[in-house]
Amino acid sequence: MIIGLIVGHIFDFSPFIFAAIIYGVMFIFMIPSDSFFSSSVDYQTKTLNPTFRPAKFEMKTDSLESTTKVIVVFLALIICLIIVYYQYV
Repeated sequence: MIIGLIVGHIFDFSPFIFAAIIYGVMFIFMIPSDSFFSSSVDYQTKTLNPTFRPAKFEMKTDSLESTTKVIVVFLALIICLIIVYYQYV
């Protein structure tokens, strides 16, 4: 948010726009790959190796913490986008 304030002041636009961009990039890179995209990876692996058996998914505390962080970043992104929307409407 501080970087958004600085960049917004330098380029003379709302700091929430740049903050929303930063939160969007953070959201994309923070998505845990083992929980959301594992089914497509398993399918591609099965096409190459039909005897492949994926490991059962267990919710660990590490993945619970990372999921919580993803949710917090996603909520910050949504809040920034709502603020930007109401600023320009």
